[in-house]
Amino acid sequence: MIVKLETIGETIDFPDGLGVISFDEFDELSRCAKSLLREGEPGIAIYRGERRLKLKDIVLIDSLIELPFDDRRLTGAYTSKMAAEIEACEPLATKAHEISTCVGELIAKLGASLRTDPIGDTERDIKSFAKWLSLSPHRDPGSTLLRRFLSFMDYICDTGLSPSIAVIGLIDKLEPADVLDIARKARYEGLEMLFLEYREVNTADIEIPVWHIDRDGVLFSRTV
Repeated sequence: MIVKLETIGETIDFPDGLGVISFDEFDELSRCAKSLLREGEPGIAIYRGERRLKLKDIVLIDSLIELPFDDRRLTGAYTSKMAAEIEACEPLATKAHEISTCVGELIAKLGASLRTDPIGDTERDIKSFAKWLSLSPHRDPGSTLLRRFLSFMDYICDTGLSPSIAVIGLIDKLEPADVLDIARKARYEGLEMLFLEYREVNTADIEIPVWHIDRDGVLFSRTV
């Protein structure tokens, strides 16, 4: 993962796809975060090799209270993955088609009491059926931040997508051992993760390259 810091004209190479960039100035951090949400916003750009990632290839986590489980890209891919799982298992696929037929018959009977004829979607394939069920991963809002974040990483893996994940202010909220768990899991799963932090972070025992931008826009390596 290569990160180009457009506002200060610097480039950082994170060879294994994990890196931390901390900022003295919150406004600079804010500009960089906004650039991952809006096309044409100057801030940072993420590359894989020579290919600049588009916004649709980046998941920005800007709230640790409500992780973006409901991101449309993720929910759509998750539904498709579940549909593929159903189709790959003949007994499940047969049962799903039976249920879909029953739903169609139910809709037809409901039509008898309505002025209009509720025909619905005539192409009720398994993917549509899975979407109708609103399948989503179990969430435990009462669990620790670490457990919730690890669960979100599992969710990303289950979608079959491979986005770059940019997360704001996570390392500052965790113990070094927790950050180490996240880093090792990311490497094992092959996930790219960029941590954006306000103020310098404790770099001890986290096994992630750390770079810092001071208030004068000067970039320093803070890796121990």
